[in-house]
This record gives sequence, structure tokens and C-alpha cells, in this order.
Amino acid sequence: MDLELIESLTNIFCGVAIFGFTIVATASRNPKIEVLIQQTISLCCIIAAILLSIIAYNGGTIWSSKKLVPPLIALNIIITIAARMNLRGKQISQGMNPHQIGRLNQEE
Repeated sequence: MDLELIESLTNIFCGVAIFGFTIVATASRNPKIEVLIQQTISLCCIIAAILLSIIAYNGGTIWSSKKLVPPLIALNIIITIAARMNLRGKQISQGMNPHQIGRLNQEE
């Protein structure tokens, strides 16, 4: 397979994963869509990590750098694991969210 094609496919899968990562908060309003986006992010990151491994094995580059490939493989694996975590219903920030502040302002 042509390394340029693999590099392009890698960029596409990484882009889809990033797009999914940016809209997952909006999609969390519907649990089914949220799960679908989480699965899409995971799948794209796994495929990107595999493609990056092929690039590394064949001596190719990503964004004109051979040294960037191994950290990107690790980053894709980490994002895959993080995308599978479901933090719904857990108070992470230990603070009030904007909706609660808005309700308090309306009550006053």
C-alpha cells in the first residue's frame, strides 16, 4: 500500500475522532447518541493507531516527522481508553454549573 494514502487515511480518522470529541458534550443529551459518538471516537483512534504503526514500521512520516509517530500512537490509545469512560452523573468540578447559577438568578 502507498504510504501517502495511509498518511491521508490517518489524518482523516484523527480528524473524525477530534470532531467527535468536540461534539460529545452536546450529544450527551441523548444517551444513545453519546454512546454512538464514544464508540466512533474509539474506533477512529484504534484505526489511526494501527495506521500509524504501519507508517512507523515502513519508515514513513506524519506531518514530515518520523519522531512524531510513536507519541501519536500512544495518544490515540489513551484517547481510546478515555472515550470509553462514562462520567455521566458524576460531579467532577465540585462547583455549580451555569444552569444551576441561572436557576438561582431566576429564583431571586
